[in-house]
Amino acid sequence: MGRAETTRTGRQAPPAWLEHEDLNLPPILAAALADFQQHGYHGATVRGIAGRAGATMTSLYYHYGNKEGILFALLDIAMDDQVSHIHLALEAAGDDTLTRFRNAITAVALHATRRHDLAVLHSEFRFLGVAMREKYVAKRALVEQALEDLLKRGMAEGLFVKGDSHFTTRLLLDMVGGIVGWYREDGPLSAQEIAERYTQAAVRFVSSGTVG
Repeated sequence: MGRAETTRTGRQAPPAWLEHEDLNLPPILAAALADFQQHGYHGATVRGIAGRAGATMTSLYYHYGNKEGILFALLDIAMDDQVSHIHLALEAAGDDTLTRFRNAITAVALHATRRHDLAVLHSEFRFLGVAMREKYVAKRALVEQALEDLLKRGMAEGLFVKGDSHFTTRLLLDMVGGIVGWYREDGPLSAQEIAERYTQAAVRFVSSGTVG
């Protein structure tokens, strides 16, 4: 999964791509995220978000335009964070195709758990206007392309069963994305354990039998 760094105390620190530090969202976005969690996107109001943030309506409209603009800002942060973690995961894996595939799936799964508050918003992208939706979809395509490239490479190397790489990519992302619907921070499995189980399942699904 990538080399861990040694801390000053001599302990092995997790690789950077496994870490999910606080994003330190601006007050309005932090308030909006909390409101979306409590009331849902449609139930939340601009006035309620501004009140929770201790901001004026004028300030909110100036920075984000409207509730749709706030949703887009949060989704943009979510996608940038996910893409960044996937890139770090691939970098940590080196050139080994199977390790890169494992790390990529793990990174996607950890986004669904450790960034659960943001990950639940991905399904709301359909409420974005055309311009914002296109920008969101373009970033989502980076995740899809990274995984599909790994599948094609694994198929070419004989690691994975040959088939429709595009369909398989969508299937895997839908499978891992489903974590969002049931994950609870106080559940019986930790975020890392869930990621490991989904990664193992993904490898079993695509493997030609030469792995595991």
